[in-house]
Amino acid sequence: MTQDPSRQPDQPSRYQAEQYPQAQYPQAQYPQAQYPQSQYPAPYPQGYPQASPVHGGYPAMRGVDQRTVVVKRPVAVSVGSVFWLLTALSWPVGTVVRLAVERPPSSFGTIVTLFVTGCLAIGGIVGAVYFHNGSHQARLVLCGSWFVVEIVALGMLVSALRETVEAGTLAVLVARLAFPLVAAVCGFLPGTRHHFSGS
Repeated sequence: MTQDPSRQPDQPSRYQAEQYPQAQYPQAQYPQAQYPQSQYPAPYPQGYPQASPVHGGYPAMRGVDQRTVVVKRPVAVSVGSVFWLLTALSWPVGTVVRLAVERPPSSFGTIVTLFVTGCLAIGGIVGAVYFHNGSHQARLVLCGSWFVVEIVALGMLVSALRETVEAGTLAVLVARLAFPLVAAVCGFLPGTRHHFSGS
């Protein structure tokens, strides 16, 4: 049998193609399964809002994300903060008023008194600011420390009542006793607990 020169090496000859035809297999056809659609809506939204630039806020955040809840400060806390400030200022200012009314001779003790009352006022002002911002520790420290100071102020008032004192001196001593009492009571009134619960 002669080989056809025009046939490629990998192609079968004409004789082989006639003797051995390629088998034809029927292709199976499978029906596609039909699943019922869910009748319940999706539990989450299909589309999400895109972030957009916000004037005066963060550009990568939505407007709803930048809304903050403002907790209203109780009125009793604001009043207590004012009286804690008055308590702190009553010592250095009261000392100056007593010196102006009584006019004692200048001495080293007067300078020391002004220095000590000034330091006491600075501590009281810092504590009043923390108290105003809702610090529970500041409330306890103010009440505890000024309780000790009240004992000193009460002793000064009793000593002054035994003598003849000026009206200005008596007013200073009474103010030093009354201001911290009002401030402490305002800090523990009903409705102020939630303001100090965050610290």
